[in-house]
Amino acid sequence: MRVRTVILAVAALAVIALAGGAWWLYASRDALIKRAIEHFGPELTGVTVTVKSVKLEPVEGRGAISGLEIGNPPGFASPRSITLGEIRLAVDPGTLTADVVHVHEISLEAPNITYERGAQGDNLSAIQKHIESQLPKSKPGAAGKGATPERKFIVDHVLVRGAKVNYGGAVTVGMPELHLRDLGKKTNGATAAQIADEVWKEVTRMAVNQAPAALEGLRDKAKDAAERLRGLAK
Repeated sequence: MRVRTVILAVAALAVIALAGGAWWLYASRDALIKRAIEHFGPELTGVTVTVKSVKLEPVEGRGAISGLEIGNPPGFASPRSITLGEIRLAVDPGTLTADVVHVHEISLEAPNITYERGAQGDNLSAIQKHIESQLPKSKPGAAGKGATPERKFIVDHVLVRGAKVNYGGAVTVGMPELHLRDLGKKTNGATAAQIADEVWKEVTRMAVNQAPAALEGLRDKAKDAAERLRGLAK
């Protein structure tokens, strides 16, 4: 599992506001979207999700979500698995009330991801399992008769800049800029849960793949510390 996935799941949380069906309600729209994210986010991830502020411009199809924080499952030391400075959205305004919402771009600025291991595995995989448990609700035929179909999304581009992964508080590794394209395009739209599942898998894989570099950096720090101690002992 890679760090590219935590990033895609955060992108999915950005569209959860749309899944909540509140974007086009112009009056009190920012507060409504904030509540939608903080309500549907925990249902999707199984952990706390909080947002500092939301600023949306439905007519232009643009918006920004600031101070997004995703909690950690029970049994892990860090209070959060990811924090984000800002998420910027660009959406086709003409599709906001359609069955499939067309998202031009989701830009994630400076996400900080925490990777921890515990007795039952790592924190990112624990969140991934909860996201997967939500997928049956999004599959065709899962909804009851007369139920309203879930809104779907096509995301042209996800851009992630300045991402960092912290490994258990021991070492932090910077991530290269990430570009993801055409999410949900092949299936003419994907639900928020399906996008979150795709994203979180990619992010978790990326985090695990960066672990050797993180460990190497930790060894270098330990070696430098040992050499400094030897110098003091002379």
